[in-house]
Amino acid sequence: MDSNEWLKRWNDRTLRYAHRCLDPAHPIAISCDRERLSRFDTQIALLSATNLFGRMSPNVVLAFEDAPINAALPWPGTSLHTHILSGMRAANPFGTYQARDLSPMDFRIHIGRGHEGFVVDGTGWNAYVGPGPSPLPEQRDGNGFGAALAVVVAAAQLFRNPFNQITKPFIGNALDWSDTVTHHEHDFVHAPDIGRIHFIGLGSVGSAALYYLGLATRSFIPTLIDMDRIKIHNLTRSPIFIAADCVDETKYPEGGVYKVAAARRFLNEIGISDVVSDPAALHQSVYWREREAGTPDIVVSAANEHDVRYHIEMGYPPVQVYATTGKNWQVALLRHHPGDDACSMCVFPPERSKIPMACATDHVTVPETGEQIDAALPFLSFGAGLMTAAEIVKLALPGFPFSRARVNLNLRTDPIMTATPIPHRTGCTCEQRNKAVHLQMFTGSRYA
Repeated sequence: MDSNEWLKRWNDRTLRYAHRCLDPAHPIAISCDRERLSRFDTQIALLSATNLFGRMSPNVVLAFEDAPINAALPWPGTSLHTHILSGMRAANPFGTYQARDLSPMDFRIHIGRGHEGFVVDGTGWNAYVGPGPSPLPEQRDGNGFGAALAVVVAAAQLFRNPFNQITKPFIGNALDWSDTVTHHEHDFVHAPDIGRIHFIGLGSVGSAALYYLGLATRSFIPTLIDMDRIKIHNLTRSPIFIAADCVDETKYPEGGVYKVAAARRFLNEIGISDVVSDPAALHQSVYWREREAGTPDIVVSAANEHDVRYHIEMGYPPVQVYATTGKNWQVALLRHHPGDDACSMCVFPPERSKIPMACATDHVTVPETGEQIDAALPFLSFGAGLMTAAEIVKLALPGFPFSRARVNLNLRTDPIMTATPIPHRTGCTCEQRNKAVHLQMFTGSRYA
């Protein structure tokens, strides 16, 4: 497969979803406040921005000084430049990724508080994108979720109005998902012990949730369940898949390595060795069908095939946290607690052949074959994963929950975040579920 065919496949889902990509000839230069370069939240923003922009464009410049990676991150002491550049090149070996000074041709995105142009700032739970300087109050370092949220919003703004400066600022926070600044850190603990998590689906959203959770903490025990293999078009939407995971699809159309294998490699690289992976559909997985009562503590249900939500709900799950993306540039974060009125089948009825927000996807029909495929924009998948990871970390914080069970982030226009309850659907299969058995199954889990 030559480079033209490879890049065609690399951009395939973005083109099907939005019918355009960013101009590959226009460099995106990422700069940073020198005095903030060593901070955890700043480096979260830099890692997230370069990973995301490097999958949206083949032309990204590091226009900031090199520094060691913060000791609280998985690669402490490693050169920030070396780690970032090797990661972008691994995801797209045909891109132009380099570290150099700013050029007049660059479109500059500035991480931090200063600069007059396109400023992306995050501190604590809070996020800001807009003209500099940033108005956010300084908060204790160690929480990178506000910084990562700012990056996702900035990527959407850049894609919506390519290479234009922002005139209308965005302010929001990842604690209660509102368009305000939160001044309370709610006893945030860096690198918390999360417990046992079943990741059901390791596609774009599932892998992005794993990525952001892994940046926040390595204290969790994951079980990975997904039957799919990686294809080139997956690379733009997942922060952990790389070109080496793929094969020449003209010869091997089934794809490359299993997604659970790539996810396990990432977890091992960041220092998590206690990993179970199963390249199977959920209903075929012994780790789900034969699990003991009280396990796992959390389910990340980031899949939507083979009636997976039916099998989850009939398996009497613990708390579920997941996010979906849709065709109108939106992300929806959803949370289901055992005993609540609404289950995931209330939102995604199994009898419906098409749902409005499939996991990480909008279903697009290929004109030549009539085949339905999944398509999404990179920042939507990253945003869905980020929101999932943030909500998981908040589970153990005093005062949880901080928002209603469903949060919508709309990025098609000026970013808007709204929270609503999830209503029970009359006639849903969960009405026949045995509540005593459900209680027995989740009793003993960490967040029961």
